[in-house]
Amino acid sequence: MANALRLGLGLALIVLIAGCASPRDLCLRQANQDVRDIQRELDERRGNVQRGYRIERIEVPQLLRMMCPGPGGVAVPCQRWSTVTEEVHYPINRDLERERIALLERQLTREEAAAVRASAECRAAHPEE
Repeated sequence: MANALRLGLGLALIVLIAGCASPRDLCLRQANQDVRDIQRELDERRGNVQRGYRIERIEVPQLLRMMCPGPGGVAVPCQRWSTVTEEVHYPINRDLERERIALLERQLTREEAAAVRASAECRAAHPEE
């Protein structure tokens, strides 16, 4: 769920930035996307090992009591729905998490090399304007 939310926010940000970014910037951003994704997961998993648990952030609906404008502008008690973010902690197996970190580090090394090549292609295809 948290990854889906991040992906959605990331796509929304790309769409927003796309209106301002040059084709070269968009190409470079795409060329390095896998490196950023792997690095983000590595950071999260290293934090998990350090803490001893992983964190999932979930949006929880909550009914809040508050004062709302009523007839004639007089405040009246009412209830409104809101959402709050809560953290759920899940225990991890540190050994398995360390193995996954090692795999991700190897994958990152490969993807960094691919990103360098793809970035060079972007620069060749889209010279500075």
